[in-house]
Amino acid sequence: MKRRPWIVVALVLSGYAVFAQPARARTEDSPGGSLPGSLVRFSARLLGTPYVVGGDSVQGVDCSGLISLVYRRTVGIALPGSVGALFGLGTRASFPLHLGDLLFFDTASVSVPSHPTHVGIYIGQGRVVHAASEGPRTGVIVSSLSEAYYQQRFLAARRVFPWPRPTLDMILTDDHRCVLAGLSYPSHVPLQIAVYNRMTGGGPMDLTVSRDDQPVMAQRVAPTAGKPVLLDLMPDIGRWTVAVTRILKGRTLGSLTFQVDE
Repeated sequence: MKRRPWIVVALVLSGYAVFAQPARARTEDSPGGSLPGSLVRFSARLLGTPYVVGGDSVQGVDCSGLISLVYRRTVGIALPGSVGALFGLGTRASFPLHLGDLLFFDTASVSVPSHPTHVGIYIGQGRVVHAASEGPRTGVIVSSLSEAYYQQRFLAARRVFPWPRPTLDMILTDDHRCVLAGLSYPSHVPLQIAVYNRMTGGGPMDLTVSRDDQPVMAQRVAPTAGKPVLLDLMPDIGRWTVAVTRILKGRTLGSLTFQVDE
């Protein structure tokens, strides 16, 4: 009986590899390869948490304590517990923002924002989750950056957890298996896809890339075990699919799908 080719998909991220069925992550709320989404999901679970000065637990948080709690429980890193110290971390982030970026505001100055007094987490679609100490709503809430209050007081964004350049390895072998990767990446971050051919038979094949079921690129490739075909993408938000097929028969040798979030 003829054996069919299969594909193995591996994600190299933060110094470790996550395969088609990733191992359970060490942090409580962070499945492998989905850190941006984990930040948003866990932040949403904290909505309504009371404002408590110096708090950094699910029983109560202040603005910097919220940051500390979310990053500790999702990313597994310990961050300082003050707004000023957080402002000195990472690198300055520009628009478009990524999920998990820290947004700093000056709620004390009456004119031009000059120093950070408040911080929140960017959760996409122009929204920030933060712990408010005063106003019509207090505790952990979601606000829109389009609101005049936050527009006037916005100081800067910082990226304290730099998402590494991700690499997807597609390894074609003689056993058949088609993998749906189910991984998530932030948008506007370079993504490299390496296609290796470790099948007993070689020769060229067709590779196609689509976004939300719309073709983005198609090319003929001839990868080998030692010399992969490398694709460099700067993916926008959407559901992406990469497929490798036989040229004439059109038989799929392997495919992977991944999501790009804001």
